[in-house]
Amino acid sequence: MQDIPTRKRIRLSNSAYGQGHAFSITIATDGRYHWFRLYKRLSAKLVELLLDLAKTRETILYAWCIMPDHIHMLAQDKDVVELVRLLKGRLIPAARRLEPGRVLWQRSFYDHALREVESLPAVALYIWQNPVRAGIIDSACAYPWSGSLVWPDWKATLAADGRAGINPAPTQPCT
Repeated sequence: MQDIPTRKRIRLSNSAYGQGHAFSITIATDGRYHWFRLYKRLSAKLVELLLDLAKTRETILYAWCIMPDHIHMLAQDKDVVELVRLLKGRLIPAARRLEPGRVLWQRSFYDHALREVESLPAVALYIWQNPVRAGIIDSACAYPWSGSLVWPDWKATLAADGRAGINPAPTQPCT
């Protein structure tokens, strides 16, 4: 009898998710399809769902950035796995209306538990600079699909002093 291959477990233990850590989360589209470049209204719906879930779940949403084929988030939630499950599941109907039969999300997601509170600003700035590093836009301040509920004025402050009101400074301030 041939052994059935098993998928590598990429999730942390369940107890790790309930310890109050902030998590850097990346959720990719299936086949890295550019859903969010092709359908701006899907990007808008994703932001709407993200903000609604943050409010109803009391999620601390430090930063997010929607790229053409994935989303980055820096968040603290009582159950990160459930947060991602809800976010993915609630966006699927909108995607199916746009392209019936096409799968929206890649299976699972990637996460990293931050170990020190001091690293939150650095990770947030890294997330916001993703469109600049990808060559999508010249300034993180001009990108419409990034945000924060913790630092709501990050774009204006980043434009003024290059630090988004938080340290450390990004590699490229807003212009």
